[in-house]
Amino acid sequence: MPAFSQPPVDSPLRAEAFSSTVITVAIDGQTMQEAIDQIVQQVDSGSRPQRWTWWRDGSIDPHQIVSLNLAGGSAAQAITQLTKPQGWEAFPIPGILLVGRPEWIDRTLAHCVSSPQATSVDLTWPRGTTSREAMRRVVETSGASVPIAADFDWLPHDVWREANFQQVDPWHVASLMLSEFRYVTPRAFPLERLVTRDGELPPQVEFLSPEDTRWKNVRFQMSYPVQGSGTAIRQAVQSFDRTAAFRSGRDGQQRLLRVNTTPAGHRAAWRAVWENAEVPAQIARAGREATYDLKLLNKPAEVVLQQFAGAAGKQLKISEDAKLRSQTLVSLDAQKKTLRELAESIAQQANLQLVWGDVLIEVSLPAEE
Repeated sequence: MPAFSQPPVDSPLRAEAFSSTVITVAIDGQTMQEAIDQIVQQVDSGSRPQRWTWWRDGSIDPHQIVSLNLAGGSAAQAITQLTKPQGWEAFPIPGILLVGRPEWIDRTLAHCVSSPQATSVDLTWPRGTTSREAMRRVVETSGASVPIAADFDWLPHDVWREANFQQVDPWHVASLMLSEFRYVTPRAFPLERLVTRDGELPPQVEFLSPEDTRWKNVRFQMSYPVQGSGTAIRQAVQSFDRTAAFRSGRDGQQRLLRVNTTPAGHRAAWRAVWENAEVPAQIARAGREATYDLKLLNKPAEVVLQQFAGAAGKQLKISEDAKLRSQTLVSLDAQKKTLRELAESIAQQANLQLVWGDVLIEVSLPAEE
């Protein structure tokens, strides 16, 4: 069995943008994949120099329809509210948020390989790229030379969704791809060693059988941002690992807690960070002016307007004579619109008049009626 690996020690510290990015979303009738794309894009737009995308567990269904109504909350809250009902969780490695089943996240963390020397690259491939072509791009982007006669035919055939990684470690991407097929490697060796001839399995790459669960007990250290004493993190970790080790420290002005535990313990630590992160009120208010994408089909106008009002932190008042018309079914496919713009579009479809006030949204029949 290869030696266990691990993500960079500071991975959680580099993902604080998910707690500090405040968003307002009213998602209705979108797929899980579209919803998470939308949230991660908002984090990405404000988190330079670290840019973000996400990688999903290949065994989960990204096409199920979801709804979410969040007013001035954090991106972390939005991701949690989407994934928790499915029994999924999330964990960051630099630039890539992992989303999937808890056991998949744990196994992936235990075998996450980093480059021997710090390396960051931009890496893209279009939708429909095969696993073999995607791996070739990973290796070539890393700067490794790939002989023309070499191949990646040892990888099972698969088709990947579009990828757009910015400033990520190419070995992180490679190890995520390998993990989808339950292949594992030891701590980093040159990526060009994944190149073979005649479909042979590369040296030091092994298939991890479902019965082999030694990775559950591997221990490694990571550093987490904390508020106060970090008690919530300690308690969360100890619920999985009573022998976990903790050490307080600082990274400049940032207080942190260094935790040495198992993959499940680290997953619990990150969940506690998200659950206990505070969103400053003044930023939350600004978040209500966020723009976002929204798709919905054949929904009563009243229901949709009520969602928008809740997301904006306002009350909705529909006049008695407009009650019947507010049941008109409406549809929408909008991009980069504010809540007010979306509400006005819905009102127009239902032939209603809308007044968007500071604390109240008033809906009535048009004046000419």
